[in-house]
Amino acid sequence: MIAAIIRKPKHLALLWLALLSGCVPIPFGIPKARPDFPIVTSGYFHLPDGATLPYRYYPPQGPLRAVVLALHGYTDSRDGWVILAKTLNPRGIAIYAPDQSSFGATANRGFWPGTDTLVDEARDMAVILRARYPDQKLFVMGESMGGAVGILLGASKNPPPVDGYVLSAPAVWGGAAMDPGYRIVLGLADAVVPAKRLTGQAVHVTASDNRAALIAFGEDPLTIHAPRLDNLAGLVRLMGQAQNACANFRQKALFLYGGHDELIPPEAMRRCWSAIPAAAPVTLAFYPPDYHLLPRDKERAVPDNDIANFILGEGLNSAAPSQATVFLGDAD
Repeated sequence: MIAAIIRKPKHLALLWLALLSGCVPIPFGIPKARPDFPIVTSGYFHLPDGATLPYRYYPPQGPLRAVVLALHGYTDSRDGWVILAKTLNPRGIAIYAPDQSSFGATANRGFWPGTDTLVDEARDMAVILRARYPDQKLFVMGESMGGAVGILLGASKNPPPVDGYVLSAPAVWGGAAMDPGYRIVLGLADAVVPAKRLTGQAVHVTASDNRAALIAFGEDPLTIHAPRLDNLAGLVRLMGQAQNACANFRQKALFLYGGHDELIPPEAMRRCWSAIPAAAPVTLAFYPPDYHLLPRDKERAVPDNDIANFILGEGLNSAAPSQATVFLGDAD
């Protein structure tokens, strides 16, 4: 969520100042569990590229009806799905939530792996789960950065054998959707001080109206605090690639976006949604009361139930699809 550093400044000079003055030499270290915040590791994905990614398994209650590979957002971890699991698990939906490369407790914690690595590893994990559950519905679900990875995965030439995608507030603020000045300033800072760390303490952005969830995110030992500048630059490149990939996304999917999202501008999401091929089996869903972290917000009941219904093929019974039509028509 530190990406808010490049979302809020009104002037490029402020952005440059934030990039340079907000730098602190903090080592990443190895995440350590605390009595009040254990690190839950259910298993590991052993991938063809040599990576070993720990995951947290959120088991279904009752008979298994679907399996989800859940890709977390920027600086987040496998723990980002605790709240949504409380809706999905009782309905028979199992969640496998890995720490993606560079995040959580991965070996390369804090060091950007590159877009291709994130996408390829997501594909490999989906293939592993398909082999493990050959007769179950299998979905890729991504939030923010994880949603961007999901877009690129679904739009790739060799998407994995899954039944669909759930993309919550995918990070598509990049490429033509981002002010070129921001990209230039960030590129210069990346070239001059790539290893510097950003705290983002001076930036005030509301990622969710659920303060308890935000406190838990901040106190989680797996959360990345003060990421490197080159890591943030990698995120911006990923967002641009995801924005461009919207035009090639043809998979069954549910795209969710909140009316109070302060991290992904509405014009960026409109650009992505408008680019999706008209014939694609995509459901667009807009939630006026919600923020960036829709599945954790106080008003999460509607989007969380829509996610469960979509995965189980029961259809959305909310007004979110019709509200998405209004959202698309509200472009300035």
